[in-house]
Parts: sequence; structure tokens; C-alpha cells
Amino acid sequence: MRHHLMIIAIATAFATAAGAQSTWQEYSYPDKQFAVSFPTQPTVATMPFMAANGATVMQTIYSVQQDTASFRVAVIDLSSTGINGATAINQAVAAFGARGDVKLDIEARVQANYGRYLNIAGNDGSHSIAAVFFGSGRLYQIEGTVPASNPDALSGEMIRFQQSLRFMGDAARGR
Repeated sequence: MRHHLMIIAIATAFATAAGAQSTWQEYSYPDKQFAVSFPTQPTVATMPFMAANGATVMQTIYSVQQDTASFRVAVIDLSSTGINGATAINQAVAAFGARGDVKLDIEARVQANYGRYLNIAGNDGSHSIAAVFFGSGRLYQIEGTVPASNPDALSGEMIRFQQSLRFMGDAARGR
């Protein structure tokens, strides 16, 4: 009987742990024409961003900070700057490169939007999986990062986050 109770307790512990880890859900932002999955409700902040041509525009940042990882989407409205998608994407890739060693930089596409997938070994020992896209006059930067203290540097959660990005409205059509 004691053995049977121990098996039930272990099974319950595993079921509870699995349930606690599956709290990811999609959050939609129709005003910014995208949706993405986060492990919990993200915080939203706005701040200035210096565009490639020197113009200052606003960016909206959606983020979740955890002990083992951070998840972040930045949406930068460049529609008033005259900057094209290639220039915006190249600026973003260069900014990621300044933070560490870019181990992977390949072309990517989500719906009708072209961009880049990046894998960065940070100067501080962190590791990031990121992507940048341009659509509807906006630059979209999505990044999952684990700190140097996290031994699971290629966490499936970072990949899950990066791959969950989808576009809506005109951005879904690459306009």
C-alpha cells in the first residue's frame, strides 16, 4: 500500500509540474499587427529609438523577465522615416552583433514578410535566439535570451517564442 501511495504521489508531482510549465498563450496586438506566444502576460513599455537615418521614433516593447530566461518583442514604427525594410533589418542585425558573436544569421520569412533569424552568443555569456522582420512600415524584433547562469543555452522555450510570431492585417500580407 505504501508503495502504491508513493507512485501516486510521484505521478501527481509530474502532472503538476507539466501543467505549470504549459502556461504559454498567444497574445494579439492588432494595433501593431502581430501576435506572439509568451509564458505569461507581458509588460508593455514605450521608449525612443534612434533610426538608421538619425530620426528618433518610438518603439513599443513587450517583455517577460524570468529567472531562467527573458522574452522580448520590440515594434519600431519607421513609417515616417522613409527607411526601407533592408536598411531597418541591417541596422537591427548590426545592433545584435554589437552585443555578442552572431553564430547564425540566415534569411527568414513569416507569412509575406522577409527578415533574418539570428543566434547570438552574448559578450556577457548569455545566449539569444532572435529574429527581425519588416512589415507595414514597422521593424519587428523578437528575442529570447538565457543568462550565462542557465546551462540550457538552447532552450526549447526560446525557439518556441521566436517561432510563435505571426503577423496580422496589412503586415500579414507584406504591405
